Amino acid sequence: MLFLIHRRLGPATRVMSALKLARPEVLLIAADGPHDDARCADVREQMLNKIDWPCQVATRFLDEQMGCRNAVSSALDWAFGLHEQLIILEDDCVPHACFFAFCSAMLDRYKNESEVMQICGSNLTGMRPAEQSYFFSRFGPIWGWASWRRAWQAYDVEMKEWSTLRNSTRLHQLCPEPFEAGWRHEVLEAVYRGEVDTWDYQWAFAKLRSGGLNIVPAVNLVSNIGFGEDATHTTNADDPRAEMEIHELASPLRHADKIIAWQEADRAYLTQVVGLPESIWSAKGIRRSLRSLFKL
Repeated sequence: MLFLIHRRLGPATRVMSALKLARPEVLLIAADGPHDDARCADVREQMLNKIDWPCQVATRFLDEQMGCRNAVSSALDWAFGLHEQLIILEDDCVPHACFFAFCSAMLDRYKNESEVMQICGSNLTGMRPAEQSYFFSRFGPIWGWASWRRAWQAYDVEMKEWSTLRNSTRLHQLCPEPFEAGWRHEVLEAVYRGEVDTWDYQWAFAKLRSGGLNIVPAVNLVSNIGFGEDATHTTNADDPRAEMEIHELASPLRHADKIIAWQEADRAYLTQVVGLPESIWSAKGIRRSLRSLFKL
């Protein structure tokens, strides 16, 4: 279990309360260096003091601030260097109690399936398969997630392969939906140029170029409580994804019978989360997408 903290005591305390109920046998805690020494030191101390169960603890507390991009990516490098598989929570992602059992079950079931690269705790669209406890998607939020070292090995924070992929036909092969390649190109180019201080789009790129899939639970298991002015990226407190309700996933789990992305759910993600218009799947929209292929 990896817990990423920084300087927000209130949200971190709520996540730690969930960890206390789950009682992981191993807990790794990582924190970026402080830009407010007293505040960050207080969060670190209080989180450690709340560990009141038998637990192997390791910490990686940086002395100097590296920023979101380098602090989180290097913390994940450190953690996956120690363990073959991890469940990861940031200090603003509060999980349902069943999140941990779900991740553990998926980590065990799909550990040798190379195309499965991430297990998500968040279901941001409400898409729910009729007969299964989860589905596969090409899109995977990182608000509470899990993965394996073998998947993380594809990660490159500098995205060196983007310089070759960005103007190739392979980008369109990897992005089958209308206008998806254009959206990916715009976002990944900004990250590649260093215009966005983040680590997660590089992970999305690693999954994209590897043809990786994400496991998404049939219900939302994690609520992001970190939206607001104090956040690094999620500053809009009115965002519909802020503090989404969490639900219990029925037990026993009903497993998928094949590993394949659910196209309808992927399209819902592109419209509801990314913001692409639903009209792109009309015949006219598809024709426009084909024309745009030659403009990238």
